[in-house]
Amino acid sequence: MSYLALHHGSYYFQIRVPAALVAQFGPIIRVNLQTADRGIARPIALRLASDWLARFSTAHETARSDFAGVSLIAEGGLESPPLELLGVQQRPAPVAPSAGFVTPQIIRPLHARSVSDDDLLDAWKRIDRTREASTEREMQAAIRVFRQFTKVPAAELVRSDVAAFRDHLLDKKLARATVSKKIGFISTLLQVGFDAGLLSENVARGLKIPKAKVPTLVRRAFTVAELTRIFTSRVYSQGFRPIGGGGEACAWLPMIALATGARLEEIAQLRSSDIYVDGFHGPVMRITDEDPEQRLKTEGSRRTVPLHPDLIRVGLLEYVETIREISSKWLFPALEPDHDGRRGGNWGKWFQRYLRTRSGLGISDPTVVFHSFRHTFKTLCRAAMIPEDVHDALTGHVSASISRQYGEMPLAPLVAAIAAVKLPVALPRIQL
Repeated sequence: MSYLALHHGSYYFQIRVPAALVAQFGPIIRVNLQTADRGIARPIALRLASDWLARFSTAHETARSDFAGVSLIAEGGLESPPLELLGVQQRPAPVAPSAGFVTPQIIRPLHARSVSDDDLLDAWKRIDRTREASTEREMQAAIRVFRQFTKVPAAELVRSDVAAFRDHLLDKKLARATVSKKIGFISTLLQVGFDAGLLSENVARGLKIPKAKVPTLVRRAFTVAELTRIFTSRVYSQGFRPIGGGGEACAWLPMIALATGARLEEIAQLRSSDIYVDGFHGPVMRITDEDPEQRLKTEGSRRTVPLHPDLIRVGLLEYVETIREISSKWLFPALEPDHDGRRGGNWGKWFQRYLRTRSGLGISDPTVVFHSFRHTFKTLCRAAMIPEDVHDALTGHVSASISRQYGEMPLAPLVAAIAAVKLPVALPRIQL
């Protein structure tokens, strides 16, 4: 009798559930092994057979019923081995704590070999060696938090273990997005183990995160009053350069973000050569990852953006020249990269504090952050009746439209679009 069935080019493991256990497990256990290679599918199928026969055996003993009549779906000629060759262990049924009450039992798979978290982590790392260091740290952090909650080995996990972990995180009032991310890391790790033949299944696959009763916090654009408060603050009116503000970056980053819609890291990692005057289209800003220390969020982030006339008026080109004169590679040399090498990482934390504190800007609304400059720019583009594909090209947004994926956006319409954007406040000139 065979455990394997080939269906639509992929091998499946199949085993029929004993009649006495159909109510608990369903009539048939079927698992897509996600491979067309019989050599890969065979050992996985044997491992699954071991697990399920052990589950059936334990369930029978718990219910004090006879373990008989297990029939397998035959197709292909892989003979089912005796239980002892599969390493199935017979476990005694649990003793009920009191008459008339039986404690529900979680039936865990029995494996001939153990799989450590390090084994799974190593397999995950081998799949993509170009991952950001921050992603690896997040994965390791998710594993650490998971292991603080449960010590059950990966090969013995059942779905209720991961569901309980999810509920534990929700009980701690973590944001739904945070819970989803941590569960996603654990599911990814288990899926890698399954794909590598280390685990019999991914018990976390498809686990849902309940929607929050209260809508997720949505970032918004700045109001005119808030922009006025920002651009009339001491940074602009008195030349104040606070510790952590990155020198001149504390003045230029907000203005460039408002007038171009660029992301924080895109601006913070600009080189002095990335702002220049194009012979046909005038001053432009190039957002790129040419330098090994530059990084982009998406492929669509790589772009050239015309500079708004107001940025030229307040002295941006003069500032660029002063930086070139000191032979600085970076446009904002005082920015200190964070532990992930992001030039805007530490500065973003400073700006968040400066935005909230009374000694800073005193804007306490949690829906307002540095990214609100980007929201504001998109709003200004719509107010100027700029076509969506044009302002998406300006901001590096990737469209889901297939037709928009053909060809490139010429620079001329981007120049016209930037000129049409009317900033709601006057930007202050920066004295060098």
